[in-house]
Amino acid sequence: MTAAAAAEPPYPSRPRAWGVVLILFATAVLAYTDRQVLSLLVDPIRADLGISDTQISLLLGFAFALIYGIAGIPLGFLADRSSRRNLIVAGVAIWSVGTLACAVAPSFEMLFAARIIVGLGEAVLSPAAISMISDHFPPHRRGFAVGVFFTGIAVGVGGSILIGGAVLDLVRAGLFAGTAVADWPQWRLVLLAVGLPSLLWALVLLWVKEPVRRFDQLEQAGAIASKGTGESRLLPLLLSLVPVLLVVATASMVDNAVGAWAPSLLIRQFGMDPARVGVDLGLLLMLGYGGGMLAGGALADRMAQLRGPRGKIVLCAVAVLATLPAALLINSGSAQGVMIAVPVYFALSAVVTASGLSAILDATPNRMRGQVMAVSFFLTVAIGGGFGPTAVALSGTHVFGEAAGLGPAISFTVVLSYVVAGLVLLPGIVRRWRPAHG
Repeated sequence: MTAAAAAEPPYPSRPRAWGVVLILFATAVLAYTDRQVLSLLVDPIRADLGISDTQISLLLGFAFALIYGIAGIPLGFLADRSSRRNLIVAGVAIWSVGTLACAVAPSFEMLFAARIIVGLGEAVLSPAAISMISDHFPPHRRGFAVGVFFTGIAVGVGGSILIGGAVLDLVRAGLFAGTAVADWPQWRLVLLAVGLPSLLWALVLLWVKEPVRRFDQLEQAGAIASKGTGESRLLPLLLSLVPVLLVVATASMVDNAVGAWAPSLLIRQFGMDPARVGVDLGLLLMLGYGGGMLAGGALADRMAQLRGPRGKIVLCAVAVLATLPAALLINSGSAQGVMIAVPVYFALSAVVTASGLSAILDATPNRMRGQVMAVSFFLTVAIGGGFGPTAVALSGTHVFGEAAGLGPAISFTVVLSYVVAGLVLLPGIVRRWRPAHG
C-alpha cells in the first residue's frame, strides 16, 4: 500500500453507500420517466398540435439527443473535477423545468425547445453518478454497485411507461379536478404530474454527500494500470474502445426505437387503451430490461473468469444475435406476440449493454471514468436517441409505406442495426480483446 493510499479516509459505511446507490437508482428512473413519457402521448400530442410522425420522432429523439450529446462530454469533464452531487442536483432541477415547459408548450417549436432543456439536465446524471458510486465502494464491491445503477437505467425504460400509464389513469380519474388546469388536455396534465415530483426530488439529493475521490489503479483481472495524466491517455483509450462503444450505442439506438414506437403499435394496430399499454407493457419492460441488465452483468463476470477479457465481448456478440428472433416477433401481427417480443428483446439488449459497459469500465481508470462514460453516453444518446425513433418513422414511410403500419418498420430497424453491430464486434471475437491502454 502506498503512503497516499494509507492516508486516505475509510470508505463510507455500507448502509450509507447503498443509500446513495438507491437514491441514484431512483433518480435514474425519474430521469427516464421524464424522458420517455412522451411515447405514451404521441397520438394526442400529434392531434392537438397538428404535427406529423416525423416531427414526433424528432421530439422523442433528436431534440433530446442534440443537447445531451453536446453537453455530455464537458459535463463528464466537470464530473471528474467538481462536486458531482451538486451537478446532479442542478441537472434534476433543469430537466424537471424542461418537462414542465413541455406541458405548457403551445407549438411544435416550443415543445422541441423544451425537450432540449430536458436533455441538458439529464446529460450530467450518468457520468457523475457512476463516478460518485465508484468512490463509495472498494474495488471488490464496486462492479455490483455500478451494475445496480445501470439496472436503474434499465428499469427506468419500462418504469417510465408504467409510471406514465399510472399517471394517465390518475389524470383521467380527476387528479387535477377543481384546479385551474382541470380543463387542459390530458397529455399536458400527465407532463405536469410527472415534472413536479422530479423537481421536488432535487431536495432529496441534497442528503447525498460528495465522497472523497480515490484515484486507485485498476491492476487486476484485465484492468489497466493508470500511468501518466488522464488527458494524455484519454484519446488512445477511447480509440481502443471504439468497437464496444459503437455496439453499446447501437443497442441504445434500437432500444430508443422500440421503446418509442411499441406503445403506438399496440394502440394503433390493436386498439389497446394507452393507460393499459402503459401499465402492462411498462411492467414487462421493467422485469425484462432490469432482469436482463442484472443477468448480463453476472454473466459478463462469469465469462471473464472463463475466457479472460475477451469473454465479455463474446457474450456481447451472442446477445446481439439472440435479439434477431425477438425482432421478427414484433411484426407477428398479434398484440400477444408484441407483448412477448418487446420485453424479450429488451432483456437480450440489456445483456448487450451490460457486457459492453462492463468491458468499457474494465479498461478505464478511476480518474477518467466520468469522461469515458460521458463519451459512451454521448454516443448512446447521439446515435440512439437521435436516430432510433426517426429510423422507424423514415423506414415506415419510405421503405414499407404508412399503410403497412409500425410493425414492419420496427422489426426492420432492429434486424438491420444488430446485424451491423455483430459485424462491428467481429474483430474482438476473432482475436484477443486488448484495449490499447498503454
